[in-house]
Amino acid sequence: MAADEPRTPEPEPVREPTPDGPTELVETDDGELVERLSFGTATLLLVWLFIVGAGTALLAAWGIAALVLGQRLGPAQLFGEFGFYVALYGATGPTVLWLTGRAQGHGWPWFVATAIRIGLFMSGLTIAFGALVTLVLGNGITVGIAILGLTVLLATFVISILWGLATWAADRWIAQARVST
Repeated sequence: MAADEPRTPEPEPVREPTPDGPTELVETDDGELVERLSFGTATLLLVWLFIVGAGTALLAAWGIAALVLGQRLGPAQLFGEFGFYVALYGATGPTVLWLTGRAQGHGWPWFVATAIRIGLFMSGLTIAFGALVTLVLGNGITVGIAILGLTVLLATFVISILWGLATWAADRWIAQARVST
């Protein structure tokens, strides 16, 4: 080969996932092979995101009730209907974050910033709904309600940072496991 001839880059070898790795190849209806998370990895990821989201949301609800409302939430509230819906709401944040940024090579700042935006949007909707219900029932928005809303936004901001870091850690773990298998 002469020195002035352009070099054609070598095609990268096709890497097939190992049977015990975090991903698997699946054929679509069109006959195309796509790589997706294996059942075990997806289950572990969902459990991780649910625990992080639900746990932080329940902790925030307990803290806000104690600090702002002066009430102690016991096991009956935290593990009853109220706790179920708070946990479900909290688990939504990291799960939506994962679906937004998965497998796109984002760094932790992106995950944290996006988690904050998602969390504040979710809390903003909740606060707006609560304010609307309060107004429809004929009550006014008081200073106490405003303080509660601001506390919820502040707690969501802090929790969203945890959501972002936990989701980023899961994304990096899966990416690392793909490379090492």
